[in-house]
Amino acid sequence: MPCLPAVFVVVVLCSFLPHALQAADYTPGEQHNHTHASGAVPKDTYQYSVWVPKDYKHDRAYPVVFYLHGGGKGRAHPNQGKRNMVSARLVDNQRWSDAGYSGNAHGQFGYLHVAPVKPIARWQPARFKRLIDHVKNKVNIDENRIYVTGFSMGGQGTWRIGCAEQHGEGYRIAAMMPLGAWGCDEVKRGTTAGTCRTLKTALWVLHCPLDHVSRISEQIPLFQNHLDCGGYGRFTMIPGRGHISRPGGDDKEAFSMRMAWMLSQTYGTPFNYCVEVDGGVIMEVVSGERPYLGDTCKYGFFEPGSVIRLTAPEARGGKPFVKWAASRGTFSDASKRRTLFNVGKEDAQLTAVFEGSVRLTVVGGKADPANPRPGELVRVTALSGKREEGGQVFYWTTNGPLALTRPHLPQITFLMPPEDVTVTANWKRVK
Repeated sequence: MPCLPAVFVVVVLCSFLPHALQAADYTPGEQHNHTHASGAVPKDTYQYSVWVPKDYKHDRAYPVVFYLHGGGKGRAHPNQGKRNMVSARLVDNQRWSDAGYSGNAHGQFGYLHVAPVKPIARWQPARFKRLIDHVKNKVNIDENRIYVTGFSMGGQGTWRIGCAEQHGEGYRIAAMMPLGAWGCDEVKRGTTAGTCRTLKTALWVLHCPLDHVSRISEQIPLFQNHLDCGGYGRFTMIPGRGHISRPGGDDKEAFSMRMAWMLSQTYGTPFNYCVEVDGGVIMEVVSGERPYLGDTCKYGFFEPGSVIRLTAPEARGGKPFVKWAASRGTFSDASKRRTLFNVGKEDAQLTAVFEGSVRLTVVGGKADPANPRPGELVRVTALSGKREEGGQVFYWTTNGPLALTRPHLPQITFLMPPEDVTVTANWKRVK
């Protein structure tokens, strides 16, 4: 699977029978509404809009992304619910949009997007199951590739639906992404692997630590419980100062990466772990099931044991290439610019190391080693005295190229990038 300019390769799936579809069920390339008033949706099922790709084919099973809206005044009609961050990126019907598509992810032929609406109330797993049943009678969905995301009340709903899916509701969530999730102290969760209920679901949490409505003090225990019970997850701290904060700067590429991460997951198979590359690119996937190589070739999502081919330039900024380094996984020969990498059972940071030194600055903590070289694993620990004060929520922030997947831990380990970086310990008092 070479990393070439974006092309779209179609793979036909043949293991199911097409539904008998009526023209009124959807509008290809647009978002079609299903309402109570029209009689299209029973009163006990959420009204919704469904977006179907322009090139939708009846004889394929499609992954489906559900976006759950937040609170405010609630939503009375699907027109009010379909204006969300996923919908906004699908309207051009182009595979090179920032909606999680990649011309390098062969066999990925688009996805359905469903935006349900409801008045002010909790999102209910039983109603969500009826929604899935309604959708799959209209379009062909892959029930092992159902994804859920949402903001605020919708973030809470993402947790509620994810926690219920292994508890008799009869649906399967491959990946979920709660954003600014509100009221998560009421989400039911167990403290053992047998009761956690989200362990088969990949999880990526996004939250602003200064959110005054959705408390991060609720979000962190949910996420950590998922990890402690053996689940797989990532956590991104959103910069900002309030509840409506969104990922900062130009988030188009990062949004596409997050969507691609969701779309790469399939329920009941090994998780696809994230591999991010600095100083080089992924040339191709040599082997592995269900690989998803991003458009930029600087990241991809792969099952453990997958093999990818990397390449780095002879020099960067006038400094010659030295070797490859990785936080997880193994190289066939790390001294060669063009080499193979075997993916492990965790997310991995990879970097091409060039001659020269870099500087690590730690605010509120201590690094070991204190002056790491590029490509060296670093352990940073928060100062214990500050951390022991009561009523505090702790998290790390960084600048530059470093992305932390578990920034809430008092001790973190990361691969030193080939650039200067600052890591800052933060403490927020919980009101």
